[in-house]
Amino acid sequence: MPVSIQVMRISHVLCLIVLCYASVWAKRFDTRCKLVRELSRVGIPNDHFLGQWACLIEKVSNRDTRAFVVTPSGKKYYGLYQIPSRWCRSGKKGGECNIACESLLDDDIADDTACAVDIFHKEGFKYWHQWTVRCKNDDTITKEIYKCPDLSSPRSSPERDLYSERLRKRRRLIRSKTPYIRQVYGIHA
Repeated sequence: MPVSIQVMRISHVLCLIVLCYASVWAKRFDTRCKLVRELSRVGIPNDHFLGQWACLIEKVSNRDTRAFVVTPSGKKYYGLYQIPSRWCRSGKKGGECNIACESLLDDDIADDTACAVDIFHKEGFKYWHQWTVRCKNDDTITKEIYKCPDLSSPRSSPERDLYSERLRKRRRLIRSKTPYIRQVYGIHA
């Protein structure tokens, strides 16, 4: 058998193995709505930060719970939130989140989310460079998630909240001036 045919067969077998491997290790959240529902389920409030979390996850891990990156400098980043090894410990609980790095690579995102929220409270979203570059002043995903048909908690968008607040302020202003207007125009209640 010529060498080129053997190489071709080996490459076909390798392609099949890679495809099978990829299907086994497929993303858990194939849609943004599924991701948002799961984030809500594990305790991320359904407010304007929900869109920021969804954006962060999409930009750093493409919604892949098993995302694992090793940089050329040797730094390791784990899971949906791409949490650096400073916050976890390989092989056993540890790091600033007191979590095993391997547990950031499973489909249970409750512990991942707890660690990410802890990072957020200490460092803010700016801790994740991709959030700063790709999410910070972009509310596209925030607007999109409120189109998901079955979020379990009542939905409101930041735009609606802002409009509602403006409307409340306008009503308070009108009410505060009503006695003056009545007096000037001689209207009695």
